[in-house]
Amino acid sequence: MRITAVLLTAACLAAVAASATACSSGPKTAAAAPATAGANSSPGSSGGSPGGGPGQDLNACALLSVTRASSLGSKHYSAARAQVIAAGQDQCTYTSTAGGSDLVVIIYQPASGVTWQTLTSVLKGTGTVTSVSGVGDKAMAGAIELDAQAGSRLVAVQGAGGTLTGDYSAAAAIAKAVIAALP
Repeated sequence: MRITAVLLTAACLAAVAASATACSSGPKTAAAAPATAGANSSPGSSGGSPGGGPGQDLNACALLSVTRASSLGSKHYSAARAQVIAAGQDQCTYTSTAGGSDLVVIIYQPASGVTWQTLTSVLKGTGTVTSVSGVGDKAMAGAIELDAQAGSRLVAVQGAGGTLTGDYSAAAAIAKAVIAALP
């Protein structure tokens, strides 16, 4: 039952985020970061650039290689798929090879309409929200994800494990790596 509630809440977050950007023409897929990028590779070392500054779409997968995501998340991911889910909302989905949940990283640009208050409201709707120190300007975690603010951008990390048990270390490590790679 709790998994169903978590999935429903995640769907609600997506709906809130999508409704905040009514001008979107639908999802666009971007090239994913190659799975062969090394664990210590910089995002641009794969030949592509993470792209844009605040307000511009970027390739979210170029911020964190599959190898690095696997290392930080302590799970093995086989591929990454970048997608612009709405204007100013850039997502990377890392496919889990162990069958469990995929890792999803979403970057919310200022133009997305998604605010810290939006993310807080959604997380509070799933249960307890815990402040997480040392990640971005501020961070919080709940049953469905870890959210962090870095300047004018927001980063959401879903499926990194631990959000249901209170161990946010993998999600925090992934968020920190993504924030460090933001252009």
